[in-house]
Amino acid sequence: MSAHAPPLRGRPRRAITRITRGLLFAVALALPVTLTGCKDEQPPPPQKVAPLEPIPAPAGLLAEVFVPNPDEAWAKARAAVGGPALFLPSNAGNLAVTLLGLPLAVSTEIDGNLPLVGALVERTGGGRPRSAMGIHVRDAGKVESLLVKGENARFQIRVDEKTSITLLEPKDGGARSIVIGLLGNYLLFAQETADLLDVGPYVARTLPTAKMPKADVAFELPREALGGPIEKGLRSSWESLRPRPRPGATAEGGKAPTPVPSPLNGLVDALLGILVELDHARITLDFDDRAAHLRLLGTPREGSAGASNLAAMTVGDPRRLLELPADTDIAVYLQDSSKSRTTDAKKYADALAAAMGKDVPEDDRAALSAALVAVAEGRGDSFTAGVSLLSTGPAIYARSDVADEGKLDEALGNLLGLAKRKSFASWLGQNEIEVSTGKTVLENLPGDIRRIRLARVDGKDDKGKKDEKASKDRKDKPAASLEGVPSTIDVLYMLGKDGLVLAGGYDAKAAFRTILESPGKENLSGRAEAKSAVAAVGDKTAFVAFVDPLRLLNRRAGKADLGPSAPVVFALGKGGEGVGANDPWMRLDVANLAIQELVKRRGAL
Repeated sequence: MSAHAPPLRGRPRRAITRITRGLLFAVALALPVTLTGCKDEQPPPPQKVAPLEPIPAPAGLLAEVFVPNPDEAWAKARAAVGGPALFLPSNAGNLAVTLLGLPLAVSTEIDGNLPLVGALVERTGGGRPRSAMGIHVRDAGKVESLLVKGENARFQIRVDEKTSITLLEPKDGGARSIVIGLLGNYLLFAQETADLLDVGPYVARTLPTAKMPKADVAFELPREALGGPIEKGLRSSWESLRPRPRPGATAEGGKAPTPVPSPLNGLVDALLGILVELDHARITLDFDDRAAHLRLLGTPREGSAGASNLAAMTVGDPRRLLELPADTDIAVYLQDSSKSRTTDAKKYADALAAAMGKDVPEDDRAALSAALVAVAEGRGDSFTAGVSLLSTGPAIYARSDVADEGKLDEALGNLLGLAKRKSFASWLGQNEIEVSTGKTVLENLPGDIRRIRLARVDGKDDKGKKDEKASKDRKDKPAASLEGVPSTIDVLYMLGKDGLVLAGGYDAKAAFRTILESPGKENLSGRAEAKSAVAAVGDKTAFVAFVDPLRLLNRRAGKADLGPSAPVVFALGKGGEGVGANDPWMRLDVANLAIQELVKRRGAL
């Protein structure tokens, strides 16, 4: 592994994007073993070149890129993507010369069985990172000869004295989108000559001597990059996705409102805080006959605050997500501690009170906070939820462990009772919502089933009268279509031996019956692809997001045949097979069928 680089500076917010592009470019250069020409033709043996002395990492190193076996990696990626990828050149030499604009004769000199390596480096002053990649050639002298000799030669050579890189430049002096050079037995390429000269020596001299990962493609991320541009890029991306307060809301004193918290908010914020203090991280990309697998594995720095936070993180087995109804196409699993839930509950109370405005009485604020905290304390550590788009309309399902049934029952009653308080009723009226509670009965289902009814009503002022100004404001703004949406939607829930069971939707009773019966009847475990994708995550998981995009798209199109299951699963957690007990990880698994369908639909999305 290379030495650590100095602390990073600048504004490289596009580091993650560039890393991703570098990854795709690296994979695109990794090709199957089969070379063009006759079957019996054997490639020339590699030219023996004296090993080059390794050099230290350049300042501002963001990532090192490794494709240990480009032939194998590209063969897998090409099969996974299918479609247009099958029209791309099928071997390392042909694809490399196509991308680099080189004569076809050079293709036989490219060795796709030896590592493709690269590096990304922070640019002074910020902006696009500098990068260079290197692919192994069998005989650098022959490559040079093929490019610069003969009547049709389009290149001339210039040796850089400082780096000893042989630059291959157009004879006509024109500019190329990719600059190339040779050093040792590596053909180097970059977007600019300065990048090739600054980063190329490290790529050709040092990276080939590193211990190669087992993954098809891997990125090694040093501590300085994790705590600098990568952390900034991830945090910026998360801020753009984080749930926001409603437009126009202001906190007391005219300040910006508190962002709406959620268990996922707290989890991601904690992980971003941990990321800064990691000693090292590795991103890998692997392909198999079913899916593409993207992984991030971190190594925490001993004694850091991040290591302590990781030790406190709770994890569990997400396979209970498979107990959700069989028609579930979007689902989440969450494992969190009472402490983290309580912290989030207090943030929820602050955010909701801020959204309601500065006139919320202090006792109402206190009642809201107390109710939310009590719900957090009464709920258990494990929670699952799912969404289905049925012929009768959308349905939601949820299950939760319960730590204290009596406390949770009372807390839910207190929370729903807040709707009767003047400040809450007024705020709900301004948002055209009316909340009522009661009980209901389902045939052959014993137990105390509670009902929460959400009704759409005209806006009301704080005295319960129709708010004409609010109505006019709404008329002046384009409203979302409500065609087919009922004026009331019920949410049913029950506390008992199965914990908290909840369902809602256009046909709440049918949804509730389905979630109540699904553990012993039809559920997600009956879909083999979904079962294997969730089980592969392991039992050391804090969060899982599951979506079956093909079935979802077919449901929206009204198709009776939903087709095969092709799940996409995102998960995060710590520990597990082959890693330290407190080593954090993230993973994204995308079924090949989903990749192929999304590529096919790219023009229509």
